Amino acid sequence: MVSFNFLILSLFLSHIFIFVSATSRSRLETDHSDTYTGYINSSCQATRYPDLCTKTLSPYAATVQTNPMELANVALSVSLKSAKATSKAVRDLSKERGLSTKDGQAVADCLENMSDSVDEMKKSMTAMKEMDGPEFEENMGNVKTWVSAALTDEDTCMDGFEENDGKMKERIRGYIVNVAELTSIALSLITNISST
Repeated sequence: MVSFNFLILSLFLSHIFIFVSATSRSRLETDHSDTYTGYINSSCQATRYPDLCTKTLSPYAATVQTNPMELANVALSVSLKSAKATSKAVRDLSKERGLSTKDGQAVADCLENMSDSVDEMKKSMTAMKEMDGPEFEENMGNVKTWVSAALTDEDTCMDGFEENDGKMKERIRGYIVNVAELTSIALSLITNISST
């Protein structure tokens, strides 16, 4: 009888221990998640678009943790993905029938700008992986130059529609504004790394 009671007590205590351990681990993971999300929110305040930055980058909190280089990498990756999608959308628009000569030329120029923007961000992503060592400052300078050029390409795309009226201008604007804001966020976060 004593051994049976001891067995029941042991099982009961084991379950309590497992429950307490799981609860503590879950609370600890939540605490870390809050810390990581807080870090992203705090870092995003230094950007021109803090709300978009926080909303876009918070899902990557577990990857970023509190690492500024990882945060910049994620921001650049998100911006590159958006630039690729925008480039594809502009390419699709260029194939539409019935474009005016003015719109057709502006779309063709924008497509070239977006292609350049994607290339510059790809070079930046490659350089961000090679930040260790004595060439850190040079690599960081290159990354900032390329991301800044990508942002200029995106702005130039919009400028090409400045004198155009109608739906095409608004459609292009819908794509370009988002990618330009994401690129601006990435540039701000990259600049913050090099200034620390």
